[in-house]
Parts: sequence; structure tokens; C-alpha cells
Amino acid sequence: MFRLNCWPLTGALVVLVTIFTMFGFAGDDDDLWFTNFEDAKAKARADDKLLLVDFTGSDWCGWCIKLKQEVFDQEVFKKQAPQQFVLVELDFPRQTQLPAELKKQNDQLAKQFGVSGFPTVLVLDAEGKLIARTGYRPGGPDEYLKHLAEFVTAHESIVQMRGQVAASQGIDRAKLLDQLIEAYAKLGVEPDDVKTWTAEIISLDAENKAGLKLKYEFRQLVSEAEALKKDRKFEAAKTMYGRALELSGLSGEQKQDAYFAQGECLFYAKDFVGVVVCLKQAEAAAPDTSKVATIQAMIQRFAPTAEAQATVAKLKGQLDAAQGLDRARMLDQLLDARTTLSQAIPDPDLQPDTDAWAREIVALDADNAAGLKSKYGVRVLLAEAQQLLRDQKLDEAHAALDKALAIPGVIGEPLLELHLAQAKCYAAQEEFEKCVAACQKALEAAPASPRTYSVKSQMRTAQAELDKRKAKEPPRPETPKPPATN
Repeated sequence: MFRLNCWPLTGALVVLVTIFTMFGFAGDDDDLWFTNFEDAKAKARADDKLLLVDFTGSDWCGWCIKLKQEVFDQEVFKKQAPQQFVLVELDFPRQTQLPAELKKQNDQLAKQFGVSGFPTVLVLDAEGKLIARTGYRPGGPDEYLKHLAEFVTAHESIVQMRGQVAASQGIDRAKLLDQLIEAYAKLGVEPDDVKTWTAEIISLDAENKAGLKLKYEFRQLVSEAEALKKDRKFEAAKTMYGRALELSGLSGEQKQDAYFAQGECLFYAKDFVGVVVCLKQAEAAAPDTSKVATIQAMIQRFAPTAEAQATVAKLKGQLDAAQGLDRARMLDQLLDARTTLSQAIPDPDLQPDTDAWAREIVALDADNAAGLKSKYGVRVLLAEAQQLLRDQKLDEAHAALDKALAIPGVIGEPLLELHLAQAKCYAAQEEFEKCVAACQKALEAAPASPRTYSVKSQMRTAQAELDKRKAKEPPRPETPKPPATN
């Protein structure tokens, strides 16, 4: 048997292979996979089958390669899948160049079906209408075929229900439309008709005798809120969720979902006080659901930030009227709260305010009656040293740092900052050995601090200068060995 790769590819043969790839099959797996979408649709119509479309990055996407190896390349899949599906591969390779027409087709289809990640696997009808969406799943070919069979069964049920809906009226029609929408939801698909069906259900069950009016009024409001949230209109979305929560007769789980969604809107609006309030309302609405553990964890996560935000809002309104030690204590609380809050919301004014307020606190608590002079004295001296360093007054900067280091009880992050400032002074004086030693002390003071990156960077720079100096030093003459004695 001759092998194709043993033959020289003449120009005519290259053209033939290109055309075959563009307009026929993918060329692998016994020609099971189409690459031309219109040809695949024609085949599906002729054979009364569905389309199974694999959007893949065949030469770079790890999960795509895994799906192909574990499922699509397996004999059981290659034997059973074509009985119900026409298989289509739409490839987005990086190492190879697709023919221009094929690339254009694949890009257009990816945009049409909203494909943003790989692998994306779609089940379509013979006209190319979306039935279901999936991707990589573990378990091999048998599990994947079972997964696809569920889509087929659901689709057949939908086709049957559509026929029944056409012949139904009144509340029976409302119930069938409800079942139809739920069937689509199981497939992860929202049909274009869903808004029309929703309005019809609400009208047909106007007195909510079947419980459908409430269900779909809630869904309608939530859907509008989701659209607003997607457009980053978070305040409007929060209001819409509020309207949904005003509906009477909601289940606890419906309320929980709406409160949780409101909290998400407030998170994007940086209102952490509101986030925690909504999360607590979501927890109380349905305390026994599987979502409660996640909600409780989120409350615990956001509570310190919410408390800090509330403190900042409260103290800002009281600060101007405060004097003496009361003002010092208030400034201290405000700085602590803003420091916590800055981890969630950038605060560009925090550092200059900290420097200014620290000096004010030290002055207001000159006798250390509230223990604030000792707390902020280090900050004041550090800020002073950093300014002296910027002004190249290095001896005075060292003096300020030595004074700060002499304050009892300085540990952790403040101690790291003092030694780092020392290291920068030494570097400016080109005393690189002392710079490295100061960096080492800074790392020992707070080894888990985020500031260790800056310390290590300073240390590497100083060590590099020391290495340069060492390389330039002339070699030392060898000391002559004493003569050997018997």
C-alpha cells in the first residue's frame, strides 16, 4: 500500500488537498468530520440528523486535545455518534494557516454562536439552529455519548411540546409554555421566543391560579436586571432586583437569589456595607439551601471591609468638630479604617494623609496620654527620613531613622519600613555592604509582608554593585610558602 507522505506533493496535488479541506471533510478519522458548514447542513437535512459542531484549537488548546483524545478519537464514539449526528470541526489553529475562506467561515460562526472559549461543542438542528451547548467533560466516550443523548431526548421533547402548544389554549397553553421554557433551560439555551412566551404566560394566568404569573413576573424582572448589570448599569439593576423582591408570594430561594444578585451590583459599585446587608438578607431568606455556606463565607470575607467603610463615612462627618485627644483618637480610627478599605478600593490620598495626620496625632497626644504618640512617632520619623532622603540630606535621614529605631516596641511592618529606608540611604551613599545588611534586617522583621518584594529588589541591586566592585579589584599576590623543613 502506498502512503501519501511517500509521494512528492506536486502543485496540482497541493491545490487538490486544499480544496478537499475547504469544501469537504477534515480528512481524519475516516472522513467523519466535515469542515464546510453548509455541506454539513445539507448532509444533516438529507439524512434527518442533528449537527455536532466542535469549535477547537487543535494545535494549542490543551482541553481541546484532551477531548479529542479521550472522546472523539475513540472507536466507540466514531461508531455511534454518526448514527445521530453529522460531525463538524471548526478549527482555530495557531501553528498552521487555514485557507482564507475556511478561516473566514469559522470566524463568522464563532461570532454567530457567541463562542469565546475552547473547546465549545454545539448541538444544532439541520438548519443550524442552536439546541444545546457543552464542552469538555470527563468520563470518556461512553459518558459523553450519554450526555449528548440527553440533549437529543430533550430536543425531541421540545419538538413534541411545540406541536402541542400550537393546538392548546388558556391555562393549558400557559402550562405547556412553562414546560417548554424549562426544557430549553436544561439545555442551557434561551430561545428567541422566550420573551413572547413569558408575556403570554403572565396574561393566560392573570390571577396566578397556576402559580405561573408570579414565576414569570419574577423571571421577567430578573432578566431585565441581568441585562442592566451586563451593561454595567449597576444602580438600575439593583433597583430592578428590588422590584422583583416586592412581588408577593416569592419562595425563600427566589428571594435569596435576588438578594444575592443585588449584593453583586453593590460589589461592583464598591458599596461594601450594602454588600454585607444583601448577603445577610440572602442567608435569612432561605437558610437551608446549598448556597448558604458560600454566602456565609462571603459575609465573613467582606465584613471587615464593610465595617471600615462604615467607620470612614461616620468619622468624616464628625472630624471637623473634634478637638484635642478626641480628634487624635478619631484620626487614629480613621487611618486604620482607610488602610483596611484601601485593600478593596484604591486610596491615592492615604499616604499623604497618613504622614500629615501622624504628625498631628503626635502633637495632640504630646504626653502620650492616649498611647498614640508612641504609635505614630515612628511614622512621623519615617516620613521625615524619607523626605530628607529625597532631599539628599543623608546624614540627617540616618539620624531620624536611628531615633525611630530607638523607640521601644517597634516590630513587624513598621520595622521593615525603617530598615528599608536605612538601606536606601546606604545605597545613596554607595555603602552597599551596609545596604545589604539593612535589607536582611528588613526581611527578618516582616518576612510575609508584601513589601518584601521591594526589599529584595533593593538587596539585589546592592549585591550587584558589590559584585562589580569585586570584579574590578586587582588579584592579590600570593603569599610565598615557607620552605619545607625536614
